[in-house]
Amino acid sequence: WPAKKAGKRIWETTVPEQDKSWRSLAIMIMEVYSSRTHGSYIEETEMKVLWQYRDADPEFGYQQSRELEDHLSNVLREYAVDVLHGGVKEGGYVEVRPKGVNKGFASMHIIKNMAISNKIDFSLVIGDDHCDEPMLSVMRQIGRRAMEAKSFNDRTVLTPLPASVTPVDVSSTDPFVSSRLQTYTATVGKKPSASANYLNDVDDVHELLECLNRMSARDHQFYSSIDLTSMTYPIAGSGLSGVKKTGSVQFLSGSNSETITANVTRQVSLVSGFLSSEGVNPAKVEKQTSNTLADYLNTVEDDDDDDMFF
Repeated sequence: WPAKKAGKRIWETTVPEQDKSWRSLAIMIMEVYSSRTHGSYIEETEMKVLWQYRDADPEFGYQQSRELEDHLSNVLREYAVDVLHGGVKEGGYVEVRPKGVNKGFASMHIIKNMAISNKIDFSLVIGDDHCDEPMLSVMRQIGRRAMEAKSFNDRTVLTPLPASVTPVDVSSTDPFVSSRLQTYTATVGKKPSASANYLNDVDDVHELLECLNRMSARDHQFYSSIDLTSMTYPIAGSGLSGVKKTGSVQFLSGSNSETITANVTRQVSLVSGFLSSEGVNPAKVEKQTSNTLADYLNTVEDDDDDDMFF
């Protein structure tokens, strides 16, 4: 996790340093299987060791991966590591990494570090392989705790979570999560998963994100007439912004903190996408009511520009 120190970003270790002698044992065993499985290879990172067989013969590679998984589990059972196996559809790998290092733990850490000023009230979590399952399990349980807090007041009964959700203690995130949290989890492809929903393929993921982007942008572009009575609007040509109050309009200066309150009525009109306001003396305004349609139409002035067409 990146942290700032003396103007530079450094990586903060969230898991205590442990004995790494398991790495040499895991690599030595993986090299044996790589030598007899054409197309397989070993990947090393700072935290994990990976045996990839996605480029090998699918049937023979899968058979070797199952043997390797059992071999590593027996040899490394005394070490604080996890041995994970992803099938051909998940990328074809056997992975060894320290316990507690997964996307679920990272999700909890991100929530605790991001939700400092405002609590999280919406989350969309999408994953496509075995490595994403801890993240989906954690986020679904965080959303479940928010639903339980809400249902306690409503006295509604919630259905239990499926067995595919791995139980994890997520209570440490409660102070950073809103009681109105809405959590949506999805996996790519219809398969057993800890998620509550699924998307057919990556194209569906792109379509979903683009739709959400359009909807969020539209909410800031278009308003109804009901919104005009409560929104903050710019006053054309004045550099000020106005906020409607009962019986008056409060004008806030755009250049300083002075506040000027005037006992005026305002007429709001939408011209070329911009809002303008006019101050009118209420003593000089006479309310006019049209009794018939003809009286109403007589008050409408003809546009001079239309005369050229007749």
